[in-house]
Amino acid sequence: MYVRFISPQRIKGRRGYYGIFQAALDVVYDDATPYHFYLPLRELLDWFNDHLPCPDNGSFTVRSRKRRQPVGICWFRGDAAEMVGNAHLMAAMLKECDIPISQIATRNPGQLLYRDDYQVVAKPYKETPINWQ
Repeated sequence: MYVRFISPQRIKGRRGYYGIFQAALDVVYDDATPYHFYLPLRELLDWFNDHLPCPDNGSFTVRSRKRRQPVGICWFRGDAAEMVGNAHLMAAMLKECDIPISQIATRNPGQLLYRDDYQVVAKPYKETPINWQ
């Protein structure tokens, strides 16, 4: 099973919605965010930066006839319990900042472009659930 946490913000020019990390970064970099929200979110983002490998940009793209197109979407692996648990914690923090986060799950995230112990990047198939719920 693969799990994805998404925000209601659509990805411009692509099918799908931004994930939890983009939503958290938007809150952290918003000058209007109160410090009591900023600090715990920043600490959790730092934890993910320290513990979650970062796929290179090539993992998110595929070559078309003319150029490389971004198509990859990140999913946590279901067996990455600590990562998924911290993502739930981040989702709760974002909800307190009036940013709802939805969790979706699938057994088939699409064509795998990258894989590590905690996550995959996949080009979704048409039937892959990627929309805000």
